[in-house]
This record gives sequence, structure tokens and C-alpha cells, in this order.
Amino acid sequence: MYLMAWKMDDIDRKILEILREDARIANEALGKKVDLSEPAARRRVANLLSRGVIRRFTVDVEEGGAVQAIVFVTLLPSAASDKILKELMRSNGVTALFEISGDSDLVVRLVAPDMEELNRRIDSIRHHPEVTATKTNMVLKKWK
Repeated sequence: MYLMAWKMDDIDRKILEILREDARIANEALGKKVDLSEPAARRRVANLLSRGVIRRFTVDVEEGGAVQAIVFVTLLPSAASDKILKELMRSNGVTALFEISGDSDLVVRLVAPDMEELNRRIDSIRHHPEVTATKTNMVLKKWK
């Protein structure tokens, strides 16, 4: 079987941009925005999914009255970061997790219904045996 090399084009990039703003947009409306028919738009989205460009569609829920924090985490040099990352991904309130370069090793975005619960969640990170330091910044306002 002959497989053609695939390269994302400007239409695919525009589709991704639109889906980032509204992942629930109907294929017909999506097609109109990129000058494609509904079936062509549907095929484009299916292709992006099958190639792993789009990994999943998700819901971004804003917890009413919730408090949010960005926590910079420093690990022991010998720490098994993959294990810690997997543990953190399963933790309550972790909405984003990044492995970074610089003074810290990880950045964790946490949400909680109130400050008391947020402190508990930060403490659970801080008390991990392979964490040497944390620095917490409170989110005052979310713009995007």
C-alpha cells in the first residue's frame, strides 16, 4: 500500500484555530468559515484526529468562586519526574501541568472551591518526598 506524506496546510491550521475557540461548532458552520462543504470539513477534522494532531475534545469549566494558583515545583535531582507527573495528573484540582526548564522543574495550575482547600492541595504537593521547594502565585484574574 502506498502512503502519501501528509502535511498540515493553512485550512487545517484555521480549523484548529476555530476548534480551539469552539470545539462544539457544527461541521457545516466550520466548513463555511473555511470555505469547505460540511463533508469536507468533517473529513478534515477526522483526519486531524486520526493523525493525533487533535488528541481530544474537552470542556473547560470555570468553577464559580474558585480560587486558582500557579505552583512552581522544584524536585530532588534524583527524582523520578515521570512518576511524580503521573501522580500530579491524578490529583484533585490540577488543571494543567508542565515540565519546564529554569529554576523550577514543574509548573502546576491548581483550582479549588476555596482557599482552605487550595492550601490543602498545595500542601499535598509540598509534602511529596521528592519535592524540595514550591513557589505559589495566586491567579487574580483570568483573561483567556
